[in-house]
Amino acid sequence: MRFYFDVKNGTFSRDDTGTELVDRAAARAEALAVLAPIAGEALPDHQFSSVSVTVRDCDHRPIFHASLALVEDWIG
Repeated sequence: MRFYFDVKNGTFSRDDTGTELVDRAAARAEALAVLAPIAGEALPDHQFSSVSVTVRDCDHRPIFHASLALVEDWIG
């Protein structure tokens, strides 16, 4: 099955190519595996930042969404 991984990290990047994976569970695992490295590279220097991945199926319907948020604040 082909799955599409759209990324939002301040800007939106739509996946028009997709990736062949065995099933929805594999698509979920792929989304989670790429989320942390994207967040590590892409989170800008703000008090609140987030990055998210939305997975679409072969019919381009959203089937899974995951996001990471970084909230930071100086203490004292």
